[in-house]
Amino acid sequence: MNTDRALVLRFLQGGGKPLALDNPLGTELAGTLLELDAERGSAQLAFVPEARFLQGAHMLQGGIIAAMLDFAMAFAAYAVLDQQTFSTAALNVQLLRPAGPGRYRADGRIVRKGRRVVFAEAELAAADGQLVGSASSVLSLVDL
Repeated sequence: MNTDRALVLRFLQGGGKPLALDNPLGTELAGTLLELDAERGSAQLAFVPEARFLQGAHMLQGGIIAAMLDFAMAFAAYAVLDQQTFSTAALNVQLLRPAGPGRYRADGRIVRKGRRVVFAEAELAAADGQLVGSASSVLSLVDL
């Protein structure tokens, strides 16, 4: 079973108690699954990326911001999918302001779920609430 799907199931069985992401990148970014809402198709995660993810100007590298946004959209998708998994077919990221070290909250939501694709959006905010990035994605569904 996909480790992210397994984490979602543990989260739901545990009554929504926050759980640390247990895949390699999620662990490296100190990610935590905070909330899932299957009815709304949404997920909220927290991240505390370490200094090794900073680029030369001491700001988070853009790919790390994209990864945190991608996690939020993926977990929102797992909240609404039963016996399917997916692969990202398109990912569009907007970097809205420089993002330094610290804690971040990623909110993902499903915009539309079709028979073969899911459309998702996400926002990433710093601890002070300021948005640092947003994204949209198209996820291609795969039957298990």
